[in-house]
Amino acid sequence: MTARMTLGNALYDQKLAGVYDRMYPIGHDTEQAVAFVAALTPPGGSVLELGVGTGRIAVPLAGHGFTVHGIDGSEPMLAELRARDPEGTVTTRLGDFTEEGTGRTFDTVTLVLNTFFVAVTKEQQLGCLRLAREQLAPGGRFVLEAFDPAPYHHMDKPDHSMRHLDERSIMLDTLTVDRSQQLMLSTHTIIDGGAPETREHLLRYAFPFEIDLLAELSGLRLVERAEDWAGTPYTSSSLRHVSVYEADPDSPWAAERR
Repeated sequence: MTARMTLGNALYDQKLAGVYDRMYPIGHDTEQAVAFVAALTPPGGSVLELGVGTGRIAVPLAGHGFTVHGIDGSEPMLAELRARDPEGTVTTRLGDFTEEGTGRTFDTVTLVLNTFFVAVTKEQQLGCLRLAREQLAPGGRFVLEAFDPAPYHHMDKPDHSMRHLDERSIMLDTLTVDRSQQLMLSTHTIIDGGAPETREHLLRYAFPFEIDLLAELSGLRLVERAEDWAGTPYTSSSLRHVSVYEADPDSPWAAERR
């Protein structure tokens, strides 16, 4: 398994984009995430979502009166967002959020549901965090949600599972882990009555304290960390984390940028 020099979310073509929300049926989690981000953002403030996808969080945030902008590397995913948001309350841009910014600053920048890991090299992950730092307004917050990779890091053989998408379709998943490079390759096969279609999705996982170090190198510092959007305390048994960062004015990297 080798790291591909493209963002994993760019592989969400029309087929995967069309079933994405059914792959992750987490409505209750969405409500908590929206409430969490809304509480961090000043009333009427601005939010940038990196890897905005189908707008699961961005569109409800816009409905709360925030100015919301999203970047994503997949045009089919952005098409799904526009279908969800016919009034255009969320502005979007097709692009690689590890290499290009908006040229603007926002009160809150978000990167949710493991999207940080679609940056499949250390350099891409650093680029993502540095751009997040550049796009934070004074006093702003950067919110990152990701799984804790510890349970997967010890996998020594492929894992197979199945998801029920709807009454006519299922998805067969195979997960393979390369511990030497901290890469996870997910193979998704959709069976919906037609010819089975297979897609691959590559992630480079990072442990929470590894992300903190990359963040420090990018001019960010950790403010708080919880297990979930509800604020459950983060412990050694937590399987994921919601981490909040702020710009560190004393960072050597931040000083270089001034």
